[in-house]
Amino acid sequence: MSVNVQPVSFFSGDGLKIAGEIYVDGKPDARSKSPAIVLCQGLSGEKRKVLPEVANAFAAAGYVTLAFDYCGCGESEDRRKRPYVLPSERVEDALSAIAYMAQLPYVDRGRIGLYSISYGGPVAIHAAAYDRRVKCLAIVSGPADGPEFLASLMTPPEWEALLEEIEADRSSRAVTGKSALVPLAHIIRFPDSFWARYRRLGSGDESESLPEAAGQAPVPMLSLESADAMLRSLPGTVVPLVTPRPILFIHGGADDVAKPELAKGLFDKAGQPRKFVSLPGLDHIALDNGEGLRKQVALALQWFDEHLKL
Repeated sequence: MSVNVQPVSFFSGDGLKIAGEIYVDGKPDARSKSPAIVLCQGLSGEKRKVLPEVANAFAAAGYVTLAFDYCGCGESEDRRKRPYVLPSERVEDALSAIAYMAQLPYVDRGRIGLYSISYGGPVAIHAAAYDRRVKCLAIVSGPADGPEFLASLMTPPEWEALLEEIEADRSSRAVTGKSALVPLAHIIRFPDSFWARYRRLGSGDESESLPEAAGQAPVPMLSLESADAMLRSLPGTVVPLVTPRPILFIHGGADDVAKPELAKGLFDKAGQPRKFVSLPGLDHIALDNGEGLRKQVALALQWFDEHLKL
């Protein structure tokens, strides 16, 4: 059989339309319900980046797989003027995606897993903590709590300056209702090693790390309101609630964005059963494409086969 891709749409908790794609091997059959996997995208928020290769592999292995654009990304509707990244809203979109999958007649609602990549990790952890229908998770290149993640990429003076900017913007928003836009790299200080590797990619679709530049902006921008919201992304506080559902962490041993030591700290807060797999020598982008992508997808599939194909 070949993998079929079907465009779908469903609604967020606040009634906005979310664009998605269902990947399934062959023709769905309600008489034989299949396990399912929902994919939680990283920072870009767009289903067309990296996830098609992941979804094809999962579908070919027998899983009904859903990739979707978060609201404010890709073809989904907007909550406010783009660009923005509010993790709590992305969690709500992921919960809607799980609920949508659970009602499909050919999906076994008792066998739904979550896969996430990079900044989708905190989204998946929060969603699993809130929805008991999630039976297992695979977290690839996921960062830890927002303050730890952002601060780990800056010097202490840079971090203090950003916090002051966020606080000033919060005060300004209380009066004007508007937030300042700054370059994304001002908030997430990607290291030079990341940029060097990113520039060698053939296409921006080979990495989920950067959203598209909006409008006439020459570089990706982000609101300070988004930075403020990222500080409140605290997967470490809710990851114990995932227990006893199995959770797998896959991380590049040379990840220069989501630092391995922070990921390991998040892993240590998770309950059993849990597993941490480090891929030596691979950085953040290496798990988005090529052999690194194939390795992490194979590991995730092995995990899902063990815990969803019961």
